[in-house]
Amino acid sequence: MAKCNKTLFMAACFAIRLIMVAVGEYIDRVSDGFKYTDTDYSVFSDAATHVFKGQSPYRRHTYRYTPLAAYICLVNNYIHPVCGKLVFCACDLLMGLILWRIFDTINPNKKHQTCYYVGFWTFNPLTISLSTRGSNDNLISLLVFIGVYYLLKKQYVLAGIFYGLSVHFKIYPIIYSVALYLYIDCDMKLILEGRKWEAFKKGLISKNKVVFGLVSAATFFGLTYFFYLKYGYEFLYETYLYHFERKDHRHNFSVYFYMIYQLFEEKTSQWLAIATFLPQWGIVLFTGMFLYYDIFLTMFIQTTCFVMFNKVITAQYFLWYVTFLPMVLVNNKLTNVHKWTGIILVPMFIFFDFYWCR
Repeated sequence: MAKCNKTLFMAACFAIRLIMVAVGEYIDRVSDGFKYTDTDYSVFSDAATHVFKGQSPYRRHTYRYTPLAAYICLVNNYIHPVCGKLVFCACDLLMGLILWRIFDTINPNKKHQTCYYVGFWTFNPLTISLSTRGSNDNLISLLVFIGVYYLLKKQYVLAGIFYGLSVHFKIYPIIYSVALYLYIDCDMKLILEGRKWEAFKKGLISKNKVVFGLVSAATFFGLTYFFYLKYGYEFLYETYLYHFERKDHRHNFSVYFYMIYQLFEEKTSQWLAIATFLPQWGIVLFTGMFLYYDIFLTMFIQTTCFVMFNKVITAQYFLWYVTFLPMVLVNNKLTNVHKWTGIILVPMFIFFDFYWCR
């Protein structure tokens, strides 16, 4: 691993995904009951077909995403129905390259370990299965990490563009906004001295923070306004507003599942659906304000808590926090002190996470 060939590493990553796409197509063709392809992929593809015909993607029932998701899947209409999956697999490849750069930036003295950390994500069965089944959640993770990468490089305009794009694509990355804002220009010297409150007050505003905030907001609201003009209120409701009142008693791992199941037909269930945001956002904001200086640990905790307390949880939601796990492991005792414990626990985590989401 000390001389890991990045090209061969990424080629193997993509080859596995190509094989799984082919296997998935075979399963879908011969199986009457079980289907490998994710339902969301059919939704994306149908919406893309409506766009291809000059119609609104929202003519497809249950399409509740940005029109960009449908636009990406137009390759299915122009080339082949499987091409959208290949785009998502290519996003996995790009994500691996971005992770490689980030690890080389935050862990410059141990570059020989980069393969292990990147491999945790690129060869993770959960990651492979989601992209090859046609889920686009890896694309959102990619946009978030590109934004964070440029943030680490102090290129705040580019960081703001990609972060704003990620929030537009799927609203949940908004949970990182406070932590990312406070992380910019934070005084690490004061923090290491234990003077965290002074560091917090000192870093409430700066030119770079304002640039990042304005560019992120302009990107998000610019895209939102553009698609509002194009598709009207239906775009706003289906893409964003629907998720605030959403309740789902099927394919749901949420801690609120049984409550939602019991009260699904009750009139008060809509208010309960909105009330579930309180503990979720309370934890997210608290973590962002008090742990922002360790940005990857903060984002990992925020994502884990957001998923844990979300009123709807499906398989792809686990990808959201698994993406940050390698970043946390870099300076964790499991990889630096108790190595054998880590060697045992990490594969166990991958196995049970994949088994739960199968």
